[in-house]
Amino acid sequence: MFQAQLPNRGKIHYSRESETVYQWVEQWLKSCPPVPAAVEENVPLWKQAQTKSTVKMPGFSRKVQTKEYTINWRLLTNSGQDEGFIRPVIAAKGFPFYPGSSMKGAFLRVCPKELQGEYCGKEITENGQTKTKPGILRFHGAYPIDMSWGNKDRLVDIIHSQQNRQVEDDFTTTANPQISLYGTTLVFGISSTKHLEPSEWKKIWDIWEKALGIGIGSRVSAGYGHFTETLENTDKVILSVHLCGQGLTSQLLNKIPEFRPNMFKAVLRGHTLRLLGGITDEETAKEKTQQLWGGIDNDTVVGKLVINFIAEELNIGKHTYNPAGRRQVSMSTYDLEAGKLDILYIGNSNQEKTKLKKIVTQIIKFSLLLGGFGKSWRRVDHRIFYPQYFRNNDKPMIGCHWKFREESEDLYLTCAKLDTGNISKFIQDIRQNLINLLELPNVNYVETWREAWHPNKVQVWGRIGKTSEAVEWFHGAYSNNKTIKRTDLTGKINPTKVGRIWHRMYPRYVIKDGNLERTNQYVELLTIFPDDSQNTQEFLQFLNDDKKFIKIFPRG
Repeated sequence: MFQAQLPNRGKIHYSRESETVYQWVEQWLKSCPPVPAAVEENVPLWKQAQTKSTVKMPGFSRKVQTKEYTINWRLLTNSGQDEGFIRPVIAAKGFPFYPGSSMKGAFLRVCPKELQGEYCGKEITENGQTKTKPGILRFHGAYPIDMSWGNKDRLVDIIHSQQNRQVEDDFTTTANPQISLYGTTLVFGISSTKHLEPSEWKKIWDIWEKALGIGIGSRVSAGYGHFTETLENTDKVILSVHLCGQGLTSQLLNKIPEFRPNMFKAVLRGHTLRLLGGITDEETAKEKTQQLWGGIDNDTVVGKLVINFIAEELNIGKHTYNPAGRRQVSMSTYDLEAGKLDILYIGNSNQEKTKLKKIVTQIIKFSLLLGGFGKSWRRVDHRIFYPQYFRNNDKPMIGCHWKFREESEDLYLTCAKLDTGNISKFIQDIRQNLINLLELPNVNYVETWREAWHPNKVQVWGRIGKTSEAVEWFHGAYSNNKTIKRTDLTGKINPTKVGRIWHRMYPRYVIKDGNLERTNQYVELLTIFPDDSQNTQEFLQFLNDDKKFIKIFPRG
C-alpha cells in the first residue's frame, strides 16, 4: 500500500488510522501462500493456512545448515519502505523474512576477531590494491516455519512513547502502529563454501546463538528480538533481577491485552531522565540517557544497555465492574508470580561494564522503591491496600504492586528507622552517585521539567505501617473536607492530565542478627512534585502538621 497525501490512502502513521493498518495486514495475508482447498466460512485466512501440511513454506537446500529458534516476545524488522510506518522485510510470496545481510552483521558483532576473516571475509592487499577476500560462510537469513505467524490480531504492534508527557510537561502523545512477529518460530540457514566437520558447525552455531542472546532486529534495547532457546547463552548480562508483580496489562490497538516487556525499559529510561534532569542541564540529561538506553529524537542512537524479560510464571485475568448507568466493563490484569529481568551491556570495555552495573543497580533500586512498572505505576494496587474500594463492584482497577523475589532480595533497602535509615540515605545519595559515575558537573538542573529529581522540584514523605494511611486520600477528604481528588496533584482522566504524586507501599526489610529479614510492615512513600496551586500547598502543610508522615527528601 503506497503513501499518499489524501486521507485513508495508505495513511497508516497514527493509531486513529488503525482500520487502515488492519486493512494493510489483511491485504498482505491474502497475497501470501495459497489458501487450503477446504475454505471454511467466517474463519480468518491465517487460521486456515497455519499448518505445514496445507502450505508449502520456504525451504533451504540440503547444503544449508539450519536451526530453529522461537521468538521470546516480538521481533521487529524494518524494510524502510514507508516513512513513519515500520513494516517487516517481505520476501517472495509475501513471507516475512529476516535478511541474510542482517544475519551476517549480527554474527560478525560477536564473532571472535581471529575467526572473522575466515568466516565472514576480510580486506587484503595484493599488488598494491585493496581487495575483499570472501569468508567461507554464507548467511541465508530466516523464515517462519509455518503460517502461525499470520495472526492478524497480533501482527499490529504499537509504539506509544510517553517520556515527554510524563517527565517534562503535559505534551499530547500519539500511539503509532508497527508490524512485528509475535512468538514465531524461525528457521535460520548458514552454508559454507567448503566442507566443515560437525565440531566446526557447533562452533559456528554457538557464535550465532551468542548473537541471538544479545537480540536481533530493531528495538532490541526494549526487549524485542530475543529468543527462548538462547536466553541464557550470553556473557553480556550485567544484572539479573528476579521480580513478581501484579497490575493492569497494556492493550494493542484492537484492545487485545498483552504483557509487554518494553514497559521495563520505559520505566528505567524515564527514571534515568528524571534523575539526570535534577543534576545537569537538559541537553546533557537527554544525551546521557540516550547513550545508556538509546533514542530516536534526532538521529538514532544505539544505547549501551539492552533489556530482556522472561515471564516464568504469568497469569492473565480480568477485573470487571458495572459503572452506574453503563454496561459492564472488563479490564485485563496480570499476576506475575515469577519473572527475570536481564540488563545486558553490548560494549566490550570491562571498566565501562563495571561502571554501568553500578548505575543500573541504583536505577533498579530507585524504580522499585518509589513505584512500579506498566500501567498505573504511580499508584498502589487497590486490591491489596484498599479492597473496600471495590465493595459495590462499580470501580475500575487502579495501581500495581511489584516486589523483588527471594533471589534478588539483597536489592531491597533496609529500614530500621525511617528518619535515619538506608531509604532516606539512598534517596539523598543517588544524585551524587550518578554525578560521580557519569562524571557530570553538578552545576545545573532542568527547572522547566515537571519531574526533574532536584530538592527544589520534588519531596518524598514516608511512614511505616501494616496498612496504607494515604490510599483513602486519593478518593475522599484527607482533612476537614479538603481533598486532592481530581486535582492537578493527583491527575485527571477527562481531560487527561498526568498527576504530580506517586504512592508506593514498599515491603519493609530489616537486618536482624546479621541477616536480611522481611517484616509484616510496609514503608509507605509519597513522592510529590509540587506546583503552586492552593490544593497542593494545603496538602503539603497538612503532611507537615499531621506528623504521620516524615519528610525524608530533601532533608533539613
